[in-house]
Amino acid sequence: MSEPATLANAVPVTAGRGRLRAWLFRLAAMALSLSPLVVLEIGLRILGYGHDPRLIVPVQNAATPGTHRLNPSADRAYYGPMDLLGPEPRPFVLPKPKGLYRILVVGGSTVAGFPYPFELAMPRHLQVVLEQQSPDRRFEVLNAGITAINTLSEVDVVRQGLACEPDLIVVHSGHNEFYGPGGAASTASVFAPQLHPLLHFLRRQRVFQLAGSVLHRPLRGHPQETLPADIAIPLDGPVFARALGAYEAHLREMALLASRAGIPILLTTVPSNLRDQSPMHSLWRSDLTDEQRQEQAERYKVAARHLSYQEYDAALAALVAARQVDPHCALLAYRQAQCLETLKRRAEAAEAYALAADLDGCRFRAPSVFNAVVQRVASAGLDSVHFCDVAGRLRDLSKLPAPGEDFFLEHVHYNLEGNWRVALILGEFIQEQFLHDAWRTERIPNEARRDALLGVTPLDRLAADTFALMIVQAWPLNLAPDSVLQAERVKARIGQDFALLSPWERKVFADLSLDAIQQDLLGGMADGYRGAGRNDLAEEMLRLRRLRRPWEATD
Repeated sequence: MSEPATLANAVPVTAGRGRLRAWLFRLAAMALSLSPLVVLEIGLRILGYGHDPRLIVPVQNAATPGTHRLNPSADRAYYGPMDLLGPEPRPFVLPKPKGLYRILVVGGSTVAGFPYPFELAMPRHLQVVLEQQSPDRRFEVLNAGITAINTLSEVDVVRQGLACEPDLIVVHSGHNEFYGPGGAASTASVFAPQLHPLLHFLRRQRVFQLAGSVLHRPLRGHPQETLPADIAIPLDGPVFARALGAYEAHLREMALLASRAGIPILLTTVPSNLRDQSPMHSLWRSDLTDEQRQEQAERYKVAARHLSYQEYDAALAALVAARQVDPHCALLAYRQAQCLETLKRRAEAAEAYALAADLDGCRFRAPSVFNAVVQRVASAGLDSVHFCDVAGRLRDLSKLPAPGEDFFLEHVHYNLEGNWRVALILGEFIQEQFLHDAWRTERIPNEARRDALLGVTPLDRLAADTFALMIVQAWPLNLAPDSVLQAERVKARIGQDFALLSPWERKVFADLSLDAIQQDLLGGMADGYRGAGRNDLAEEMLRLRRLRRPWEATD
């Protein structure tokens, strides 16, 4: 009776071993088929082919005061052959020295500081703020901002950034959710968002880079012009819903990564230019009859005429009537905000400016609903996750009904005052909530002292406005109805900036290429001065450069 049972038990065992051998054979076959790629990968690395897109890499120069740095080629993992700005290649020491409070700031171009250099970006301002508040402490603020990336890629930045042993991670992001890599309306979204982590891994391999150099056609032109695949995205549409869901999911993932590592993470809202950036693409109602369209056109014409004659009450009445027919038109809301501001109805104007930005079909500015998402993620129950409403605080600090050119160069990028104000907001929060120390207003440097600590020159303002003019005159910002007026205001600032320069500064600056201005303005000026025989002026530029980039050797 026992023999059948023995045979019955032997059958599945034999079958199981057969399946195991079959799988081992398949794995061995796969390994053999991949072995040439592995050998090629090793050979390419030995020969130094390609680039290393890891976020944190060892410092190669023994004279550099640090063991590691953030890798300026890290952006290649997110955009492939397209070379973007960031992160800042500032060296730091691992393991982290005792007594040092290290902060890692993550985000897009607003964190990277565009159009200013990294050393004048918000994270550097934040370090100055904290050093002035607590001179007995040592601070190091690392700038991991990368132009044009969104939270999908920033999850990877945070995951790798844990290795730099930060005491705090700050995430200041939201403007690139629609058009960044894997975004809901991005030309850089050939693959599904779920595949992007695999794509990040592959782009770090030299074999993949070699194949990409042959087969891949990189995006050409500025990301502002090449990344948007759709600039007509309504608030209640599926594209908007996908971006909103992705934003929340990625913030949650970053929060979980930091929490598991035992590192506090500060999630912030991101402000934008609401007052002085007219909507780039207004979505007019498409279901109106020809007669209704004609009536709407007449209402807007009447409002425009009243505005030209400064008859703001009459203009407002015409705009209110038009918005009753088409409440989702961004331009009507924006013109209404301008009327309300002129009529000194500040609170109503602020609400209308915010609504106009939310209704703008071109999604280069983080919509206000993102603010609630950030707060919701931060209050989800993880003790290490904190929330700072930077957008709300900056709005309260503005003397205008809504933030505009008081803090911004164009639609989202901060001017020097904007970088400084955001740094003060974050600095106060960090000082009180993380360092458990009092915030001392008497220790806030004035503008002159701030600029001296940062090494700011009039050349920096001129350079930033030069790039800002290029941005507002390029597509799709040039679609905004007030883009010509906006460009004229930037030109006026350029004229003022230029007037502050000495004759020598004007001459040498005018001879610099745009690449030189963006990558190393002070070094380029020093070279120009030396070429003209003005070694005294060259040395002053190099002194400031050493102040701003002490880790870079200069002649």
